[in-house]
Amino acid sequence: MGVLCEVYIADRKRFKQYNFRDECNCKNLYRCKCWDEFAAETYDHIDNHRVYDRNFAQLLSVLRGKKHRDSVLKEFKLLENSEEGPWIQKVPADLPKLLAQATVEDLKTIADAWCKLIDDVGEGPVEKKLFLDYLRKFQKLCKKAITKKQDMYLWTSL
Repeated sequence: MGVLCEVYIADRKRFKQYNFRDECNCKNLYRCKCWDEFAAETYDHIDNHRVYDRNFAQLLSVLRGKKHRDSVLKEFKLLENSEEGPWIQKVPADLPKLLAQATVEDLKTIADAWCKLIDDVGEGPVEKKLFLDYLRKFQKLCKKAITKKQDMYLWTSL
């Protein structure tokens, strides 16, 4: 069992329901369709594969062109919090804007700087190609967020 983390976009009416399930009266939970409208597949999203809020804070520092500070993590506001999760955090608005504007060459530079930052804090080693592939997917999601005028969120669950 591990920690799941995903990034998604949604309007403010729907952000809390991402991957939402609650009790229902269905006799067979495997056939239950009560919560299908909130399934992850109904949102524009990507799985993060061990990229968590602190890593997104590091990425935001790289995008801003500033030395990373732990205080950047506080900008990822916790909106939904319970002891057992899931936890939902709002991504600062400038992250999708900055990443969406990046060129193909910029993405390579960003991936290098992000990987180095992760290595420097002892979370590495990381494979730059994987981060570059991830950044390409993440950039597409950022562009969708801007086009659809939706906010971006992190969803984390045990």
